[in-house]
Amino acid sequence: MRFGRTVTITLANQKGGCGKTTSAVSIASALSDQGLSVCVVDADPQCNATDTFGIDRDQLTHEGLYTLADAYLGKKPAREIEYEFDDGRFGGLLTVMPGHRALGTVPHRLESQLQATIANDDYSDLDADDIKNEHRHRLKQSLESLRGVRDVIIIDTPPDLGFLMTTALIASDYYIIPVFPSGYDLKGLETLWRTVDKVRERYNPQLALLGVLLGNFDSRPKLDNDIQQMLTQKFGQGVVFATNIHRSVKHREASVYGKTIFEHAPDHPAAEQFRSLAQEVLKRLGPVAEGEEPLPLMEANRG
Repeated sequence: MRFGRTVTITLANQKGGCGKTTSAVSIASALSDQGLSVCVVDADPQCNATDTFGIDRDQLTHEGLYTLADAYLGKKPAREIEYEFDDGRFGGLLTVMPGHRALGTVPHRLESQLQATIANDDYSDLDADDIKNEHRHRLKQSLESLRGVRDVIIIDTPPDLGFLMTTALIASDYYIIPVFPSGYDLKGLETLWRTVDKVRERYNPQLALLGVLLGNFDSRPKLDNDIQQMLTQKFGQGVVFATNIHRSVKHREASVYGKTIFEHAPDHPAAEQFRSLAQEVLKRLGPVAEGEEPLPLMEANRG
């Protein structure tokens, strides 16, 4: 480990198609290139992050190996779920907690377990609340086994504000909001903020915004530049990352071939942008790297 403590970061936005998976995979890969030990957690039932690394999630279950669904349903520790590349890929510095389509059934299965439990006369409604809270903390409890083992944990999340997103935010120290230059993306941020506020109030008061990331950017249209200015005015100059991720077919190609952008096109501007972004992330995590107190909460100007 290089950091003074393990840092967990969630990529959060309830809107699909905003670059969460590309950002999660690419930031993790760039940080591992910097010599940090990183684990990617694929909490999206679509499992795009798992697929991007070329991992066959069905083969994992066929071989009796665990996926992230087992952290929720079987309370398995992350150290037993981590997929470590045994071919020297990433120099042993990057691991993956693979997703599985069964993640989509987790909330319903846990609710069924809850109803079966409280059907017993020995349980009350207050007991049911305690059980629900325990369910929401299962991801956090699983990731505790990586504390002191990995420098950074990056969580990719589904495009909704349901159970899986909530558990990711509960488990995290920081979150990054990836957005595309679209009016619809901006409007959805208020809903995300309300969810984050509730998570802070009820479960994780230390949850902090690490930054807002503008992706699919094209500097030529006036609209893209206008939205960048709007984000800066809303969140502040120090919150929006200076590095924009430009639209590039190379990202789509990399995902199809089961590679990261650094493996597929290491010298392409698409890779250079994520290297630059990783440097910004490291700078913002500087106090943590030195074993000092984490960054203060970054608040948006929502007025």
